Amino acid sequence: MLFHWIPDPRGLAPRVNQVGRKRELAPDLVHQPHKAVGVLSAAFALVFAFALSARALDVSFDVQPRLLNLGETAQATLTFHGVRTAPNVDFPQIPGLQITGTGQQMQFGTGGSRVSLTYNLFAQRPGTFVIGPYTLDYNGEKIQIPEVSLDVRAPNGDAAATNEMLFARLTLPSDPPYVHQVFDLVLGIYSLPGVELTRDVNLLGGFPESGFVIGQFEELQMVREEVGGQFYNLRRFRAKARALTAGAFDVRPALRVGVVDPNQRQQRRDPFGFFDPFGGPAATPVTLPVPPANLVVRSIPAEGRPAGYAGAVGRFEFAMDVRPRELKVGEPITVSLRLQGSGNVSAALPPAYRDADLFKAYEARQIGDVPDPTAESGSKIFEQVVIPRSDALKELPALEFSFFDPAAAQYRTVSAGPFPLTVHPSENGAGALLLQVPGGAAAGGGSLVLGTDIVYLKPAPARWRNGGGLAARKSLLIAVHAAAPLALAGLFFATRRRNRLATDVALARRQKAPRSARANLRKAEAALKESAAAAATFSALAAAAADYFGHRLNLPPGAVEAPLILDKLRAAKADDAALAKWQEFFA
Repeated sequence: MLFHWIPDPRGLAPRVNQVGRKRELAPDLVHQPHKAVGVLSAAFALVFAFALSARALDVSFDVQPRLLNLGETAQATLTFHGVRTAPNVDFPQIPGLQITGTGQQMQFGTGGSRVSLTYNLFAQRPGTFVIGPYTLDYNGEKIQIPEVSLDVRAPNGDAAATNEMLFARLTLPSDPPYVHQVFDLVLGIYSLPGVELTRDVNLLGGFPESGFVIGQFEELQMVREEVGGQFYNLRRFRAKARALTAGAFDVRPALRVGVVDPNQRQQRRDPFGFFDPFGGPAATPVTLPVPPANLVVRSIPAEGRPAGYAGAVGRFEFAMDVRPRELKVGEPITVSLRLQGSGNVSAALPPAYRDADLFKAYEARQIGDVPDPTAESGSKIFEQVVIPRSDALKELPALEFSFFDPAAAQYRTVSAGPFPLTVHPSENGAGALLLQVPGGAAAGGGSLVLGTDIVYLKPAPARWRNGGGLAARKSLLIAVHAAAPLALAGLFFATRRRNRLATDVALARRQKAPRSARANLRKAEAALKESAAAAATFSALAAAAADYFGHRLNLPPGAVEAPLILDKLRAAKADDAALAKWQEFFA
């Protein structure tokens, strides 16, 4: 059934008298044609404008089908008649009913133009849904969209059932987590047993943009759960999260999943359906808002905090290994520090040795892969180099690692060591660094051996070389390096000149003119030496002049004539004496 709202066109048609005849024009308009034409033009323009406005307000709204089973979809069509464009209309939200725009269709023909907006209607629970009436303000006109009812029944045909077909929930930790504590975020999609969902699920945000580290969601095994006396299939998605700051956070995520229409599913059951590569079920995307939740993150208590606490939260084990245990002064000791457990492993740092009087400690460095920031458990290994400074070093002291246990809400400390060592004096005693202790001689101690930071990897050289030749080799090396850019620059300019000569024929001939003339001049000199005959000599001179001026002036062969050359010389303002000599030469 179509609902039309068409404005009354009364007042736009010509007025008629009681006997059906049209009212005649006023006498003054008859005697003054120009006024009549103006009045009629304005009247027709006004009538035409009102006609277009009235036609643009012809709107129809329809929903089909209007009786659905839960899980089926209906299509709504909002059509604007007599227009070429239509506004984007977003219907108000109706609890339990999702209205999603699917597209726009335009039709033009002899019957007029129209624009149709289509929508998918998907009910998430049984019941009667009323759409409208609405008033749309378009181009200053009020458009009335009539009321349409949609009845949705449960799969068993019970129209009075109120259980939702599909909804989503968020499960947070029962106890508020601490800062840097790893906890679970679980998103659940509840669906009635007869509802078929697509595999892909999209998360539409809703989590805090800062202050949190959230890992990837992984789907858990599907379970069945009872809600309100109704069994639901529950799809669960879990992610590990860790808060970086304390406080209260508003969490409002939303999920989008596809619901397979059972009617369209049955239409594809044909004996040859397996030949269709696109024959999968048609699904309607449904957005499931999750009820908002307030996540409270607690700060780590300051009471009872150990001095060496570095921010580790969870339960950890700390182990060490020292190799070698027997060595000489100045030789390195490799200390392996291993930290493993459950908690913020990626941010936790194990303790390390610091410089002391009897040994020097270098900075510890991590080896191996770095755990994921949202990993619930894992391990990290560090290595540190320690060098004994004296054979008085008998052991490496124990190291302590402190962490906060959120389950017990208290700090814990674990330790490893001490590690006994056997340190022998260094064979390279001259390399030891000695520190004179004031008053040490009177006390019976002459000096304190602090050790050496240099470990000799190679023995002393057998012979020494004179380094005087380094300066000459250095100068040669600098010259070689400086020649490279000069060679590149020369190659660049040579290539540029060659390309220019290849494209500019006149320039190439001008540069060729002296070489060509010199070749003929050498022939003239040879002829003059061999024979005193003037004909042979002047023949070579004439050829030299013809070649020179032909290339210089870019003249074709045979076009080198005395008048032309003399005119060119006069145009170039040549010296009178030189011009007279050329006239004599060509005479």
